[in-house]
Amino acid sequence: MKRETGFTNSAKFRCLGNLQNDSVDLGLVECGMEECEPGYRFGPNGKSTYLLHVVVRGKGKLEMNQKVYPVNCGDAFLICPDEEAWYEADLEEPWFYIWVRFTGLKAYECVTGAGFKKEAPVHRVYCLDALRECVEKMLEAHQLTYSDELKRNGELMLFFSALIADYHQNALKGGYNKRVYPGVVYVKYAMEYISQNYGTDLKINKMADYIGVNRSYLTTCFKKEVGCSPQEYLLKLRMDKAASMLRKTDLPIHTVASEVGYSDPLAFSKMFKQRYGMGPRAYREMEDELVVKDKKEEEGDNLCPP
Repeated sequence: MKRETGFTNSAKFRCLGNLQNDSVDLGLVECGMEECEPGYRFGPNGKSTYLLHVVVRGKGKLEMNQKVYPVNCGDAFLICPDEEAWYEADLEEPWFYIWVRFTGLKAYECVTGAGFKKEAPVHRVYCLDALRECVEKMLEAHQLTYSDELKRNGELMLFFSALIADYHQNALKGGYNKRVYPGVVYVKYAMEYISQNYGTDLKINKMADYIGVNRSYLTTCFKKEVGCSPQEYLLKLRMDKAASMLRKTDLPIHTVASEVGYSDPLAFSKMFKQRYGMGPRAYREMEDELVVKDKKEEEGDNLCPP
């Protein structure tokens, strides 16, 4: 069985998509840049990853949660996991944008650190050149080697480093109230607790007691900030960590299961198959294949969606 990664390199559309992501902390799933045609519309997203666009030139609009957000040159817009959204290029000044799709334990921390909020998905950025350079380097590192994977994920970290520094240098100037509502703090504590204890018999009730908050309230806060429940977040982290271990180590499957908190290898295999569509053994044996294209495919191509 082969997993196809698409790389398209044309004058108006460059994209590297469907990447194998073995980084648990922060990993690139897709990146690209496109000179859109007037009125070009894309959506909905609806994937279990974060998707961030930065408009380098032109303008358009974002439609999400029954709201319409104007997006201009210098704006960035974020689509959170499992959120449906449509975005459309302006008829007179169609946009040219860059984008990254990513996931990982630190993804939420990165987007919030860069000033993005689920209820306010669009905000101004001032480091366009640095962000574009990062995406250019991600696209250059398109080979399916561990070396290029490290380069891509390294550039993703530099991408967010630039965004977070930009946010603190510009958006936070003058009169910014640094207080945050308690729910955000509880979510941060919960994420740290999960990252340190996912390999144990972690119970959400026990974690809530440790943090000092009611489980129901913690779940509500977690869903608001992260888009899923603590239990769903824990399961995703365990499966992603297991996938990384299966691809990068020769550990027996029962040992991998134990490392991510499962005492029953059969239960682990069942959950793994639900997430990845195949069992741990088949996943370990899967080969990666790079499909290179010189033009953008028609709508519906799943290797490099814009």
